[in-house]
Amino acid sequence: MTRYLKASFFLIICNSTSAANASYLQGCQDPAYHQFMQDQFTHIQSTNKRRYQQTLREYEQSLQNNNNPYQSLSRLTRHLPYSGEFDDLETLNNKIELLFDHANTLRLDQRIAASAFDNFSTENHAVMIARAWLAYRQGDINEAFDTLQSSVELDDSALMGAFGPDVSFIRQIYQDGHTEPVLSYLSKTEQFWKGKTADRLRNTWRNMIAANCKIQFDSFDIIKVEELDL
Repeated sequence: MTRYLKASFFLIICNSTSAANASYLQGCQDPAYHQFMQDQFTHIQSTNKRRYQQTLREYEQSLQNNNNPYQSLSRLTRHLPYSGEFDDLETLNNKIELLFDHANTLRLDQRIAASAFDNFSTENHAVMIARAWLAYRQGDINEAFDTLQSSVELDDSALMGAFGPDVSFIRQIYQDGHTEPVLSYLSKTEQFWKGKTADRLRNTWRNMIAANCKIQFDSFDIIKVEELDL
């Protein structure tokens, strides 16, 4: 009897601790979680629109300096994924072509420096993400997902290894119900996006996908996965 009471007490404590850690009693299907995520998606959309405007201004300012095409290339690279999300398709396609125009005007020493540092992987990633948006918004789903996977088939990238890949496109397609291309994309990022933080984020997103959770695809998901008691 004593052993039974001790075992029962232990189970009660464990269950109580689990309940205390779970802010959403219905897990990923909790209405409170759904409302939180709806608010977050609205916030992310608003933030990305501001970043679209900011990166566009920075790019346009760089054009005033005709002696530095590398700066224009770099700033257009930062702008391009936001263009994929918000620009009309003709404008988006023109900006993709503009990036190649800037690359073609680089001096030899600039090309060598960029290639040695990053092998233009950041620029290639931005172009492929923009093309994925372009195909997706035109309704060519297969082309969009193939391009998405190609965007992370990269040589070692110092910048992307430090800051990670684009997540705006996978956020959208996951919201639209496409999980397999997202999982494949996350797996391919293991080639260049390494370290404890990257591994923890990938594992968090994989756990949330397995549980059919709505996902922000940012660092706050680490907190939410604990509140969901996954």
